[in-house]
Amino acid sequence: MFSGVKVVVLGTLSACIIRLLRLTVRWEYVGFPEKASAPDAPPMVFAFWHGRMLMLVQAYWRLRRGRKTTGYMLISRHGDGRLIAFAVRLLGIHSVAGSSSRGGLSALLELNRRIERGSDVGFTPDGPRGPRHECKAGVVAVAQQSGAPIVPMTYSAEKRWQLRSWDGMIIPKPFSRGVVILGEPIAVGPSEDQESARRRVQEALNGITEQADRYWDAA
Repeated sequence: MFSGVKVVVLGTLSACIIRLLRLTVRWEYVGFPEKASAPDAPPMVFAFWHGRMLMLVQAYWRLRRGRKTTGYMLISRHGDGRLIAFAVRLLGIHSVAGSSSRGGLSALLELNRRIERGSDVGFTPDGPRGPRHECKAGVVAVAQQSGAPIVPMTYSAEKRWQLRSWDGMIIPKPFSRGVVILGEPIAVGPSEDQESARRRVQEALNGITEQADRYWDAA
């Protein structure tokens, strides 16, 4: 019971902080289409590093505004995962419980079912425990099975805190400038080697993350 109350309290607080912090940051969006997504736009598989997920929910809604269906995110069954799941649900995203270490296969099958029903799905392919910025194969397996493209996504801020956690979570400082970068969609063919596809996703995510962190260097 105490654990459940803790999840509700901390999850609600986290969602409120994310909303308020987002409003204080001046965001730029790179690679985003000018028009809203059509209501029947095909689903996508979004991939973002664990340390860059904090500010991406609202960016997702900006990108996919106009669609009829909501998104689902793969979140671990560990204690921190429950808290994250509660917070993102308050922000409008559903979750599927599982990870590479617990409930992975059933979670991937459930995500494929969600895609078949028209929903987008999201992955932190280096989660839930790392290694940091090392892509696991789950995101590739779902994309390959479903035929949906993988869309790399990241953010950074000109002034930011970086936590000393394994994922190096980035938190924008209030009233800073922020950027969200969308990478080119990555199609995974039905016969493509998953290791090759995994490396492509990892390189794409690392590329746009480095781009985001250096976004203001030339300013």
